[in-house]
Amino acid sequence: MLDRRLIIITGKGGVGRSALTAALAVRAARSGRKVLAIAMTDGIGLAAHLRVEELRYRARTVRPGLDAMAIDPAISLDEYLRLQLHLPTFGPAGRAFQVLADTVPGIRDTVVIGKVIYEANREEWDIVIADGPPIGQMISYLRAPATIESLVPSGRVERQASWMRRLLEDPGHTALVMATLAEELPVTETLEALDDLDREHLVDVAEVVVNRLLPDLDVTAGQLVDAPAGPARDAATLHCGLRRSQQAWLERLPPATLLPHLFGVFTPGEVAARLADLWEEA
Repeated sequence: MLDRRLIIITGKGGVGRSALTAALAVRAARSGRKVLAIAMTDGIGLAAHLRVEELRYRARTVRPGLDAMAIDPAISLDEYLRLQLHLPTFGPAGRAFQVLADTVPGIRDTVVIGKVIYEANREEWDIVIADGPPIGQMISYLRAPATIESLVPSGRVERQASWMRRLLEDPGHTALVMATLAEELPVTETLEALDDLDREHLVDVAEVVVNRLLPDLDVTAGQLVDAPAGPARDAATLHCGLRRSQQAWLERLPPATLLPHLFGVFTPGEVAARLADLWEEA
């Protein structure tokens, strides 16, 4: 998977997208690649997992071989107009972006995904790993170039949109990682999204990652019943019940990479570093 130019991580909110993005970026940097990690929405989570205070539009080095940035849609529009369409910008970037976003279907999503693709094709980076939005919004991003193509029949804008669509559809260039938890809502949304992506051929889903799996305590129901009453037995009973539920939901998913719940790991930076180790082992 790390041979692609662009990897985007998505999934339902709360499944650990930022942690997994940081972990995969750390893995890629360890392998000697020049890596750019991009926050496609709020950069706070990715910044915390990369152990920096904040991420801005200009990429910054966070460790050897790894830079990171956060996308600002208004600045991305300004850059798109100047660099890709060779047009002068008009008025304050924020106001211009809002006008276009309100009047042109798909422009907001196209500008954001276009910035990610643009960075993935710069010689400065070997690979770009993007912390994507929740899966519903991510599918809108993936559909956006085709939407622009259908609205603009010819010209530079149409060619740019076509170029973006082809790179997203190319499994040698772009991969999507679907992150989930072994719980009802995340699994249900993941399966629905996988069906949509398979039907529309928007992008190659290279991997499904199930995060925060509980370990097997290796105790029997009889041992729990015979254990002395108290907090320890209550905790063990709850743990075993949650694990049984996780295993039931796990059976509904396609083959996936399984990552454990990290007990006792507290800081986001520690979580990302440990997940990088476990993901590589998996």
